Amino acid sequence: MEETYDYSEAELKQLGDAIVWTALLAAIHVDGVINPEEKAEAINLTHIRSFSTADYIKPFYKHLDSHFEKDFDAYSAMIPDGTQDEKESFIQEKITSALTIMPEIGPLFTKYFSDDLKSFYNKVFHADSNVFQIFFMPVLTSHLNKFGLK
Repeated sequence: MEETYDYSEAELKQLGDAIVWTALLAAIHVDGVINPEEKAEAINLTHIRSFSTADYIKPFYKHLDSHFEKDFDAYSAMIPDGTQDEKESFIQEKITSALTIMPEIGPLFTKYFSDDLKSFYNKVFHADSNVFQIFFMPVLTSHLNKFGLK
């Protein structure tokens, strides 16, 4: 039997916002541009996680599933024009604000939700990378580190 986790509408909204802002941070990181592949991966991941992630995290993805794309577009329109650092700082402030509720839910939840966000971020971040980039860059980096060229 699957356990149920009851969160208030405010908790679902606030931590759902953290997920959307995390997707946006991953998408703009490095190049400052939200590529269609990154957006599509974020939408797909949200849908998949609405039924395939840990039971205590599913409610957040289920809450987002029907309006994630709309939120993604609305929040991306809020990102100020400016330097890469300004964009990332703005988004990081939004994430920090959304995550302020986590200690109220509990320390164990905080750890698991944070781990889930990291995984979500990494998958969106690598969405527009090709197989060559994903597998070759760690090899190249290790060689540079080996020879002190990093």
